Amino acid sequence: MAEKLNPEVIARTALRLLGEKGVDGLTMRALAAQLDVQAATLYWHVASKEQLFRAMASIMNTDAAALMTAADRRAPGRECIRRWARALRDTMLSHRDGARVFAGVHSVDPVGFEVIEAVLDAWRDTGLSAAEAAQRTALLRSFIVGFCIEAQGIADLRDHTESGRMDEFLTAVNPKRFPLVAQALPILLGTTAAEHFELGLTLMLGGPTSAD
Repeated sequence: MAEKLNPEVIARTALRLLGEKGVDGLTMRALAAQLDVQAATLYWHVASKEQLFRAMASIMNTDAAALMTAADRRAPGRECIRRWARALRDTMLSHRDGARVFAGVHSVDPVGFEVIEAVLDAWRDTGLSAAEAAQRTALLRSFIVGFCIEAQGIADLRDHTESGRMDEFLTAVNPKRFPLVAQALPILLGTTAAEHFELGLTLMLGGPTSAD
């Protein structure tokens, strides 16, 4: 299999292994075993774990771009940006710990650049300058990645706790001492992750810009 190795094959195998073991169990040794090669052979193609994560992020960028049709990329203003945000979120959430791999990694690949080009152009369509478009795209990316890390962390917590934990959490708040927290918790716990994400998008996309 060594002669067939390339960054894409390695990255997609790593993503499958990520689903089985999580980010903490994704080691170069485990990946080499999964690929049925020696560690030295793997390091010849991917020199470090950082480089591996970059290749994995590139695959996620490619998969997110594939979720966006040509019409999505040509959608006016904020609608194009919303569709990109949802595609990136769905791609990261489709992989266990996908957001933790993606966080802080900026892959260099044409497909990712094509989508970001469309997003920057969409910001410009709302009336922003090139500098403002760049800053908002970076901030929105941070929001998406952070949301996904939080969402996957909560899902993992729920997988390892008993069913009554949420009720215990609610009853732990003294409503006389923390009246606003007591009022807010049922609202927050009754809001789905998808609803939180859409609210976050609305807030991120708001501001004194021209109409879509």
